[in-house]
Amino acid sequence: MNSRLRKKSNCFILLLAAVLMLAGCGGQQEQTDTPTIGDTRSDGTYEIYYINKDTTSIVAKDYMPTAKTSGALIDELVEQLSASKEPVNFQPPISGFGLLGHNMDNGALTLDVSDTFSTLEDLRSILVRAALVDTLCQIPGVKSVSITVNGSVLKDADGNAVGSMTPNMFVVNLGKDINSYEKTRLTLYFANKEGDGLMAVGRTVVYNSNISREKLIVEELIKGPNGDNIYPTINPAAKLVSVTSRDGVCYVNFDSAFLDEPYSIKPETAIYSLVDSLTQVAGISKVQISVEGGTSDSFMDQIPLQTVFERNLNIVE
Repeated sequence: MNSRLRKKSNCFILLLAAVLMLAGCGGQQEQTDTPTIGDTRSDGTYEIYYINKDTTSIVAKDYMPTAKTSGALIDELVEQLSASKEPVNFQPPISGFGLLGHNMDNGALTLDVSDTFSTLEDLRSILVRAALVDTLCQIPGVKSVSITVNGSVLKDADGNAVGSMTPNMFVVNLGKDINSYEKTRLTLYFANKEGDGLMAVGRTVVYNSNISREKLIVEELIKGPNGDNIYPTINPAAKLVSVTSRDGVCYVNFDSAFLDEPYSIKPETAIYSLVDSLTQVAGISKVQISVEGGTSDSFMDQIPLQTVFERNLNIVE
């Protein structure tokens, strides 16, 4: 089977997370006859992810491991990701910093890296994270990957803790537009501690430029905050069905999970978290929210979704 090229983004993205963020991100995944990230193939091969020579994407190469246990597989795949094992014309993710050790706890794999990891450029750091996560989350039992820097929590360019990472946190881009990769700065609104007001938060995201800014904003809100003293507003189980804009109105369609609010916040806080974040986009002055394509529901049984919402900064601290 031919090797596959994949480009990632964290929150971002996004992230690219991101990046892309990044990540889990909104629409239905197209089914293909190739294995998804996190799955090994029927013949037992894995994919080792490297960084291309232009430092714009990650590249998958087939690999057949010899190790049988999860612990031994981690060691073997880490070795493949290191400087001594890279294929010609590809950069190894583990380069320019050292891997000090790793620990597995209830499906969460933590990699401890040397201080020089913090000197990596933002884009390379995101691609390194994507390559490590996508490679190691194929191992049975590994559900997420975290990185610590000499024992300290890894932080992003904005000083926020990166936390646990999974493959769906990174934006995947296949095909001829593999180099359509951009970095942007978003202003997102999350809840205060009391849940009765909003706080503006800046977030730098590396993302696939084929994704609209509106979709990127909604996906980042669903991911939630990654800093202290700010709190989530949208049910993380909610799925973004579609988002479109015309004539100054952004139309956001969720699945029914959007109506379930798991957080102790006022309904206005959740609604205007979305509205105020989206009306930051040039040309958007109003937001129409629907659930499964309809507007007959009321959010938290209090706010009719038939309303076309306009920006409200009165609840922003």
